[in-house]
Amino acid sequence: MESLHTIGSTELIEVRSRAIDLQKEGRSGRILSKNEIFKLIDVHEPYYALKDVTVGANDLVMAKVEIEQPLGDEVLPIGASEASRHLAILGSVCCALVNPVKQKHYYLAHRGTYKRAIEKPHFSGNELIVTAECVSFNKRTATIRACLLDQEEQLICGIDVSFHVIPHAIFERLYYNFYKEKPDFVMTNPYQHKSSFVDVQLMDLSASASLGEVFDKNCAGHFPNYPAMPVAILLSSMLDLATLYIHHVTGDKTLKMMVTEFSLLAENLAFSGERVMLHVNREDHIDNKFKLRCVAESTDGKSVGDVTAIIEIV
Repeated sequence: MESLHTIGSTELIEVRSRAIDLQKEGRSGRILSKNEIFKLIDVHEPYYALKDVTVGANDLVMAKVEIEQPLGDEVLPIGASEASRHLAILGSVCCALVNPVKQKHYYLAHRGTYKRAIEKPHFSGNELIVTAECVSFNKRTATIRACLLDQEEQLICGIDVSFHVIPHAIFERLYYNFYKEKPDFVMTNPYQHKSSFVDVQLMDLSASASLGEVFDKNCAGHFPNYPAMPVAILLSSMLDLATLYIHHVTGDKTLKMMVTEFSLLAENLAFSGERVMLHVNREDHIDNKFKLRCVAESTDGKSVGDVTAIIEIV
């Protein structure tokens, strides 16, 4: 089975090396407050969960995160979707720092790739280190590279992501139909739970399921006045359906999975009030590896996510 065209190992090693150097700098880096960050990006808590955001040389940015979402059937220490969530958010902070216009912008993940670097039998603690850098920027698009380390400075995974860069005023004009003055985000953190499916269909070569209607509470912090399902949460649901499919075709529901790599295309947002359907199709299967294509679309046929993943049974 051919590997996907994802972030390169060399790039991951370079980011890791710079992250370790930044840690050694200690408090010499500039600490960013949440207020500073929230003036530049429109992602808020609880979706935003970065701690101790520190800026080093050449706008390399590092932060700490604690694992929130249950692993389900993925291996330790963190699921691919939650890792991508924290890395992409830190990447948007990098973009905001590079952006010469110091005003609020929306950094919408459009394309991205992910690669898992290691599998260790044990991990200590619940806190991990995220590091990101902006590798290209213009007024419409930006690209970041980011990696996740454990407390022993071992590389867990990495991503690269291309963002659409949209000023706040233009975003308001584009999506005025979805504006809500006070979305009902409730008080609970939806990112500490897995999404549930309805109408699950499992077949030999494919699977499908519905996420039902997207509610404000599913989008807390993304975005404060335009509640939209985060791409990383949509990704989590697609990978969960892929896991259900693998359990179905193998006949073994106890199997554990490692998402070794994936590529992502997110052409549109799924806003609160819309309904989302998921589809998984098998493209290849060799030994303990599955290559699956996972597609998410709203009920009017709008594509909101397209992921090709290689998932290994471990």
